[in-house]
Amino acid sequence: MFFLLFESLLFLQFFAVGAIKIPESYWTLKPNVLVVDVDTDKDVNMVEVPLICGEAYEGENVTWTKNQGEGLEAKGNKITVTIEGWKGGNYSCFNTEGSYLNHSLVLAQWTFRKIIKNTPDKGYIHCSTNNYGGSFQCSWTWGANRDGRVAVVAHIKATRSHSESNINCHLDSSGQSITCLDQDYCPYAEEVERINLTIYFRSNFVVETYSTKFYIMDIVKPDMVVINGINQTSVELGYPQSWSTPASYFPLTFQVKEIRCRKRNKCDCSNPNSQEEIVKSHQLPVTKGMTVCVRARDEFCNSSWSEWSQHKCNTRKNRRQRNRKNKLNKIF
Repeated sequence: MFFLLFESLLFLQFFAVGAIKIPESYWTLKPNVLVVDVDTDKDVNMVEVPLICGEAYEGENVTWTKNQGEGLEAKGNKITVTIEGWKGGNYSCFNTEGSYLNHSLVLAQWTFRKIIKNTPDKGYIHCSTNNYGGSFQCSWTWGANRDGRVAVVAHIKATRSHSESNINCHLDSSGQSITCLDQDYCPYAEEVERINLTIYFRSNFVVETYSTKFYIMDIVKPDMVVINGINQTSVELGYPQSWSTPASYFPLTFQVKEIRCRKRNKCDCSNPNSQEEIVKSHQLPVTKGMTVCVRARDEFCNSSWSEWSQHKCNTRKNRRQRNRKNKLNKIF
């Protein structure tokens, strides 16, 4: 009796471990795409993955191929394939007449970081937005393509932490950035939950996962400040047209400095040796012959500064205009 009980406990333990292990070995990324988790600490990784052609084809004589050419011995609506290491594949099923019915793409996920690069200042994925409209853009830099194949975005997932999310993302034409819009975002309410962004990158039959979390207010970066010259000794600063309104609710703080440069196209406003000043006024005094550099950021958030705008009063041009005007007055 004791041995029967002991064997029953062993069987139940084995069954429970198996029931837990199998779901952890592979999972569904999206319809028709399965992902196998690869344990890089093991020399050999072999995972059995069940595939189904479709419930409508149960009982039919279904045949299968791998990667659009290699025929499989297994037949029927439901089969099991063995994924070894990172050797995933695209499995297609056909009826007795050879007509295509369905497919299942099996990818292997590893923990390495090779498909995109990690940059010191931006990380793997850099996200930003130029206002509080609820939209944002994220970009990345491709790494060296594995096996000479071009890497692509396999899937994008963007949600808030706990609430129901309505965030839509699409891949831009460059293939190196995405544009997203949070349909439920309210710029006048407190942002309680972060956006969780996960991008799955595929190279051949390998997939890598990259995630980042942020508030909209953390990634806001205004467009360049508009600078209009009033006269030779003062300028007026204007908010970017893309910035959120009203300005009284979304105020900007300006960082200003003056630099000396002979030609405007050689001015470097990013020179850290120049003295900088934080101002809120929209009208500023300037020094003749100096170039004024201005950038802005949200007054209430420690987010990113905009790119530098620069302005220089062309005193030579003003002098020529005065001389021309004086000559015309003498003639008439």
